Amino acid sequence: MRKNERLYYFDWLRVLAFWLLIFFHSWQPFNNFHWLIKSNNTSIIADILTVFTHGWRLHLIFLVSGLGTWFAMKTTKKQFFKNRFKRLIIPFTFASLFITPSQRFFQALQDKEAFQNYFYFLEGYPSRILDHDFSFSFLLWFKEIGIHLWYLPYLLVMTFVLYPIFTKIKNKEIKFDWIKNVMNKPYGIFVLALPIFTCRLILKPIFPAYTDWADFFTYLWSFLYGFVLINDIDYWMVIIKRNKNKLLIVGVLCSLSLIIGSSNENLVSAYLNPKFDWYHVLISTLSALIAFSWIMYFVALFSEKMNFKSFILPEANNSILPIYVLHQSIIVAVGYYIVQLNLGSLIEFLIILITTILVCLLLYKFLKRHAVLKTLFGIK
Repeated sequence: MRKNERLYYFDWLRVLAFWLLIFFHSWQPFNNFHWLIKSNNTSIIADILTVFTHGWRLHLIFLVSGLGTWFAMKTTKKQFFKNRFKRLIIPFTFASLFITPSQRFFQALQDKEAFQNYFYFLEGYPSRILDHDFSFSFLLWFKEIGIHLWYLPYLLVMTFVLYPIFTKIKNKEIKFDWIKNVMNKPYGIFVLALPIFTCRLILKPIFPAYTDWADFFTYLWSFLYGFVLINDIDYWMVIIKRNKNKLLIVGVLCSLSLIIGSSNENLVSAYLNPKFDWYHVLISTLSALIAFSWIMYFVALFSEKMNFKSFILPEANNSILPIYVLHQSIIVAVGYYIVQLNLGSLIEFLIILITTILVCLLLYKFLKRHAVLKTLFGIK
């Protein structure tokens, strides 16, 4: 990569990773998995899409976060962490206090809990949230307090954990010669899925809850890979592009296996309530290969098809954080009323999706005009 060269495909990849969340959360009311609000009209297509995308969507987000961290570290350490706090913790705190509680409100309404109004619900909200004892699994507080915003403090914790390693990588104090030797093997690239597999295999039976330590360390590897990738982009893109077809084939086969396996009670149990058995080994193998194969395939694909400038790209990039903060609360609020109309899963989904996108864009246009609101929503 030439100095100051802009890699537009990474910008597009970041936009994809975060905008996919709007689609993903908009179809959650229609699958057969637990979520905040549910429709009586379920769809097997929503089930399949959920199983397929959930295997790699968050790994893709952490990968592009690793890329962004590399660029953010071009400033001083003090300024870097100041910016991290401003862009992560301020939006998380503000939204957790004033935006995301509405999601619990609509969830409670659908569960037939009665409240005189939203403000009466808020009076009991702190005790509702704080009535937990997560003990060593304190990472779960991020999801309990911020709901979908757990990613923001997660990313800050990951940054603190990996910052010393990131510094050594940037200063070329850590060499990857032995890994590069493995990459020359026919299927050597898949060795990089081993750490994800190992973390899930060992930790998931101990910390099975979503966003607990098992998820933290599996996502941590994708975050690290994003940083390593951009630090030596020319080399790694040669490797990734060379293995593009293999990544796609492995990703498709493993995803199909997981989707088909979701009809097997033993495999479902191993996924939801993992124990140290062979079913867990199989699920961990599939999960690691799905996560790694798809995110690397998307890197290869976007480098070939999406490395171009567009007038919408700067705005699309700048809108990511505020829209991420807002989107799920809008989906839940709109969805609560729409699913009661019993219009069928496809019509309900489209109304929720389109309404959410329009409201998010309108709110973003408003927020970016006010300095205080820009800070509260992490807008640059």
